[in-house]
Amino acid sequence: MKHTTPFFYSSFSCTASNCSDSCCIGWEIDIDQKTASYYHTLSQKEDFSFGKRLKEEISYKDIPHFILTPNERCPFLNHQNLCDIYIHLGEEHLCEICTQHPRFHEWFGDYKESGLGLCCEEAARLLLSSPELLTFRTTVIEEEEDKTPFDKVLLDQLLCLRKEMFTLLQDRTKTFSSRLSSLLFLAEQAQQQLDNGDLPFSFSQTPSFSTFGTNPVEKLDLLLSFLQTLEPIDLGWPDRLSCIQKELPALLSNREQFLSALHEKMYEYEHLCVYFLYRYLLKATWDEDILSRVKFAVFSVSIIFLLGLYDFSQNGQYSLLDQIQNTKAYSKEIEYCDENLESVLEQSWNLPAFSTAALMDLIFALF
Repeated sequence: MKHTTPFFYSSFSCTASNCSDSCCIGWEIDIDQKTASYYHTLSQKEDFSFGKRLKEEISYKDIPHFILTPNERCPFLNHQNLCDIYIHLGEEHLCEICTQHPRFHEWFGDYKESGLGLCCEEAARLLLSSPELLTFRTTVIEEEEDKTPFDKVLLDQLLCLRKEMFTLLQDRTKTFSSRLSSLLFLAEQAQQQLDNGDLPFSFSQTPSFSTFGTNPVEKLDLLLSFLQTLEPIDLGWPDRLSCIQKELPALLSNREQFLSALHEKMYEYEHLCVYFLYRYLLKATWDEDILSRVKFAVFSVSIIFLLGLYDFSQNGQYSLLDQIQNTKAYSKEIEYCDENLESVLEQSWNLPAFSTAALMDLIFALF
């Protein structure tokens, strides 16, 4: 099987207790059936002292899961923020989700893609630390072919489309705003051709955009209001969005200063956009929805930029650590809640503030 990953994928290692957050706090953690059966067997051994905890702190009913403490910690996360299952049973006996997180995978027959999700700050650090172009590696691995039926012709076309989008986004001879606007134009063309059954894709020269002359504050206000209707993972997230919303005119007046403070670090937003396209665009193989996923990438980068602009306006500086924390916060709220992610993708077709023209306004107002 061919396997594609970001160039830094194999470098990932959980920072455990050195992480400022923990994926073992605030999340329902399900246990795969094979591992749950193993834990249940150990829990029945009276001469195994750790078995008592495996019996009392895991629910084996319906979908097996760890019983969170009143402060929403995994019961096996000790006071040093280390995993007692790892300590007592070894890494090989962690459940599947604990072994895999924050990795994600997508299978298409004998082709597989993997990456690292950005709700993990170490994954975000690996993505954002280097100014080098974000590249991907394809190797051959020993893994059985996935038997789920899919449209191979469409997959091949989407791979070509995504490659063109990557090239466009990584052309640093152009402004970032022009790259994002051209990306949206390309997605519009691709969606229309796919809807009409006009494959293979064929693209005209992307136009040069400057400004659309409408009020970006109004559009940002609508988008921030929409985000506040979603289910929060962190209870402080809606309040943070509300604070940004109240400061929009003042924030946009500080935009030039923020862009100047970023210096040569616009590559961080380039990397983020490439990441969102890498993770989500090929899913159009299943539902033929290209445009909402490209809009989602542009929207996500814009909101993460806005979070940074707010922090800069408050503190007068903005570091890589700040960028990592904002990226993680956004990813955690949107990417790692299926309902929230689905709502954003759905509303990208419905909300006027999510129209291609509105997003282009937003691009030029921010970048």
